[in-house]
Amino acid sequence: MKIEQLIREKVSFLSAGQKKVAEYILQHLDSFSYSTLAKLSKEISVSETTIIRLAYSLGFESFSEMQRTVQNDILSVPTVIKDDSRLDSGNFYQNIIANELHSMENWASHLNQEDMDQIVTHLSNAKKRLIVGARSSYSAALWMGTLLNQLLGNTKVVHEFYDSNFEYLTEASEDTVVLLISFARYTKWSLKYAQIAKNHGAKILAITDSISSPAWALADHAIITEINLNEMGFNSFSCLYCLFDSIVAKIRKTRCKSISTRLHDLEELYSDFDLFYE
Repeated sequence: MKIEQLIREKVSFLSAGQKKVAEYILQHLDSFSYSTLAKLSKEISVSETTIIRLAYSLGFESFSEMQRTVQNDILSVPTVIKDDSRLDSGNFYQNIIANELHSMENWASHLNQEDMDQIVTHLSNAKKRLIVGARSSYSAALWMGTLLNQLLGNTKVVHEFYDSNFEYLTEASEDTVVLLISFARYTKWSLKYAQIAKNHGAKILAITDSISSPAWALADHAIITEINLNEMGFNSFSCLYCLFDSIVAKIRKTRCKSISTRLHDLEELYSDFDLFYE
């Protein structure tokens, strides 16, 4: 079993220090695979004992066995080579795009297909979908929610604090799926909304940035995506929107016939209202 899958299965049982090590492994597979125990202890700012205890918690007999598993995982994944020449060129815009492309390549090489399929299945089969995101995540929630509503219907995007869709929470049930989009600093409002929906029986799907995220702990199924801070300190959502595109493409493939019918009906409605200029 891959180290990422082991961590995902055991994360709820790990101590804070062990989660810190696990997070480091997920983000730095290469460096973890060859670093000494002492070097990792210093790099992660935890004791060597904590790293060893993580190995035991994940079912390994030793740190060395855990490290060998990481090495094997790396060999099984296509190598992503960072082309630094792109970053050293004089074109500012090309440099930014090159950074984004590298982030997406690195993230995609570690993407878990089973996790993606779970998200797609639950979104496709739910009778009602609530898409939740606050602050900078709201624009992402709106984009994804609009697409899902076009394809599947019965999808509402919930704005933080108050809008009319907030009241749909009272109707949440086992037939409801909440897609929670939450990144550091993890807005309490969106987490509270998802928790209440879960108390009503809804299935919680999360897209977040860390196994230490409160959204990860709350979710029934979760995907980690890479969110980079740009030079101004704002999140870059390139990987997130690439993830959305992948989910939507798979939904369209699996529900091709019903979606085609719905889109045809929508086009007729748009035509009746003379909605678009072109």
